[in-house]
Amino acid sequence: MNFVQTIRLLYLLLLSCFSAVLPAWAKDSSPEYPSAVAELAPELRYLNFVWAVATGDLNGDGVPDVALLMTGSKGDDSPREERLVVLAGRPDGGFRILSISGDFCHPSKFYNLDIRKRSLFVEVVEYADAARLSSYTLQFRHDAKLNDLALIGKEVLAESYEDGALDRISSNYLSGDSIHTIRKDGRTKSVKERVANKARPGLQGSTCDAFLD
Repeated sequence: MNFVQTIRLLYLLLLSCFSAVLPAWAKDSSPEYPSAVAELAPELRYLNFVWAVATGDLNGDGVPDVALLMTGSKGDDSPREERLVVLAGRPDGGFRILSISGDFCHPSKFYNLDIRKRSLFVEVVEYADAARLSSYTLQFRHDAKLNDLALIGKEVLAESYEDGALDRISSNYLSGDSIHTIRKDGRTKSVKERVANKARPGLQGSTCDAFLD
């Protein structure tokens, strides 16, 4: 295992460990975090652990918004639920609920959230170790007509660090284009394909299955 692979493994292990052991209050030190969580309706207060968090402007009003991947159970005998919660920031420093998903993806490993260029990226890591990485990333963007986040892109990735093999499908639902890249035996080939450019469901109330077809 080379130096780059070693650093990558340590990074993945640290993310996985921190997500598993940190309490909710320690997941994010930004002042927006407690204010955003306080906006949850009482019936959702059982979502008491934050797995991942990201801040940035999603709706283009110049005020930072917050996305949280929250988990919790309604009771001791109830299954654990995972919800993607997105809150729009207000100029006065408060927040309002923008969108809350249904029960979400339940990755085998962990989530990463990122907000950049007015898009929310949700990386769902299914497998990660020194030998390989398997994940998919959902890209959402605010839709003013829906007053919700809509899926605009998806990337499915499988990569082997041992032999350098890679299989990646990157789909853009706005253009209807998909790029399928395969790397094998040191050779890389990319094929442009068309995807169904159909209306995508909003995030509100939707489960992962709605975005993975």
